[in-house]
Amino acid sequence: MSTSDAFYAGLPLLAGFGDVVRPENFRPLPEDWHVATCDVRNSTLAVQAGNYKHVNTVGASAVTAMLNAAGSLEIPFIFEGDGSAFCVPPSLLEGAKAALVKTQEMAQSSFGLELRVATVPIATIRAARLDILVARVRVSEHYIQAVFAGGGMAFVDRYMKDPATAPLCEVKPGSVAARGSLEGLECRWQDIPSRHGETVSLIVRALAADTRAASGLYREVIAKVTEVYGSDDACHPLTPPLLQLTPSLSARQLGNEVGVRAADRGRFGKWLWLMRARWFVVLGWFLMRFGLKTGQTDWSTYKETLYRNTDVRKFNDVYRQILAGTPAQREALDAWLAERYARRELVYGLHVTDRAHMTCLVFNYSGKHLHFIDGADGGLFLAAKAFKERLAKIAAA
Repeated sequence: MSTSDAFYAGLPLLAGFGDVVRPENFRPLPEDWHVATCDVRNSTLAVQAGNYKHVNTVGASAVTAMLNAAGSLEIPFIFEGDGSAFCVPPSLLEGAKAALVKTQEMAQSSFGLELRVATVPIATIRAARLDILVARVRVSEHYIQAVFAGGGMAFVDRYMKDPATAPLCEVKPGSVAARGSLEGLECRWQDIPSRHGETVSLIVRALAADTRAASGLYREVIAKVTEVYGSDDACHPLTPPLLQLTPSLSARQLGNEVGVRAADRGRFGKWLWLMRARWFVVLGWFLMRFGLKTGQTDWSTYKETLYRNTDVRKFNDVYRQILAGTPAQREALDAWLAERYARRELVYGLHVTDRAHMTCLVFNYSGKHLHFIDGADGGLFLAAKAFKERLAKIAAA
């Protein structure tokens, strides 16, 4: 493995998420790395049609395909609801394109969604006087999360969507042969009701250009969330006793997983996968209900491990978190954020629903599994819409 390939795995581990407010904890990507990214075009229409879970599934499938392509190579990535972004060394660039094109084909054939795929070299980002700085945060024993700063990831998002620059970075259909594996994607859990009444998707960005000032603001935001909502466990959108595998075994409930894992298997192949998924739902219920141990894992502790391996808080030049709380808590946080927004210190967006949904990446049941959490009915996507509306008001003022 080259020095460049080993860059991310060699970064020190931050002990807690609070350390992301310290600029000195981040390191710049190597000069020869690239950002590979994707997002669902016209995702607003899909959300309005009630298909946000399809959109989420496609974004999570891209993560599955990329991690399978990377193999033992550790790469930083972030899942953002309607898309995902990855930082890759040159040795993985062609494999990354192929994996994302495979996801693109699956998204179209299974869900009728158009997935935009692009790659941008770090040199292009630095030419715009921005950078991608990355750090590694230990979320649990089995999950290390990447966090990003420097403005570069937001630049890539704009660059891939701007009609003037999109042709410079787009991975056009047919330009790369699709290959790779979507093995590991699972969608077998019911939506998780908030034990406090609400599930809130939150997005906040500091407006200060000065890095130290912005870090101070994020520190205040994290402190305010803790003050209003309590500890991480108190406001976590999941709680193990409320985790239930889908009881109906219906094709509709398991359709997202079937669409991903059996996209190119024809009608009979999809039916076989549905039967397989139904069997594993029943088996999983039995193993967890009676707390059995198998060669794969101790199923009496699986829900607790799942709970710890969740992606409920992230940082990518913007702070995002999924919270469980009461209407009074959300109103208190909203009032505080609105005051800081009025002072032009930050921009934010909130979305409120009564439950969370979960999309799972399971590479083995003994611990290497990751669970993406979002608010149901639009979650981070609609929080981002409110965020952009507030940002536009500031720009127009």
